[in-house]
Amino acid sequence: MWSSFFTPDLFASAIRMATPLALAAIGGTICERSGVVNIALEGIMLVGAFFGVVVTLAAQASTVAGIAGNAVWFGVVAAVLAGIALSGIHAFASVTLRMDQVVSGTAINILALGLTGFLMEVIYGHPGATDSVAHKLGPVFSFPSGSTGILGTIWTWVDQIVFSYTPIVYVAIIVAVFAQWAMYRTRWGLRLRALGEHPRAADTVGVRVLASRYSAVLISGALGGLAGANLTLEQVGSFSENMTSGRGFIALAANIFGRWTPVGSYLASLLFGFAEAIEIRMQSFQNVIQIPVQFFLMLPYVLVVIVLAGFMGRAVGPAAVGKPYEKE
Repeated sequence: MWSSFFTPDLFASAIRMATPLALAAIGGTICERSGVVNIALEGIMLVGAFFGVVVTLAAQASTVAGIAGNAVWFGVVAAVLAGIALSGIHAFASVTLRMDQVVSGTAINILALGLTGFLMEVIYGHPGATDSVAHKLGPVFSFPSGSTGILGTIWTWVDQIVFSYTPIVYVAIIVAVFAQWAMYRTRWGLRLRALGEHPRAADTVGVRVLASRYSAVLISGALGGLAGANLTLEQVGSFSENMTSGRGFIALAANIFGRWTPVGSYLASLLFGFAEAIEIRMQSFQNVIQIPVQFFLMLPYVLVVIVLAGFMGRAVGPAAVGKPYEKE
């Protein structure tokens, strides 16, 4: 049983499931390091997922070959732009108007849920789900194996765990490594961390606090929109209402569990992605282990509660996170 349970596909699935969480979590890390809490990641992912599919479907229906042939990439760009636009509202409310950041983010989540449902009715004339896109983003690599025996087994594991992913999965890994380097090895990263720890001191040495916080929130929006594109244009292939199903909040938990570092957030997302992959795999073993399917569905969310209960008190975030800054 266990040999058929712990297969290379299970671990590959965990990495795929972790990708939207990781992108949103890294965006949340950058945002909170600047001193702004981005509770709106759930709504940003949802809007990114929606506009990614809408633009892809429209582009695929185009009679212009150059547009139809690259329809999915137009959808990815649209998802990122939609995430930036929605995060811009959060930045304006939190940074310029100095609203409570949690209230602003919560309002944006509600807005995103209502907006996508409304636009479903306006554009497609019905609630629920869109049509499937004709072509999703496929795996980047394709290496057929002719090996058998132990070499064939090894190649199967390497192929599934390293070379079986779509482009945004690899982008998430690159983003995690690059953001970690930038945060701790560049002037930008030093200023970003200063914004979250002591914005007044950063202001006195010439850092433009408000503008820098704006840019951090917009970056988190871009990554959140890209996370939404991964859900619809690489994993599912269509949009359905509220399809993010709390992933934005799980990403916030991954950010905390990862100690507000990009690589830490990615690794924490892998933990949650593995829980989701196990949830899906265990459903196929339901007849063997005789456990109701609802138990498996709750596993990722139970893990979030355990992580937050066990690590929230010991995790110390940036000192000025959530505190509006008013220039004297």
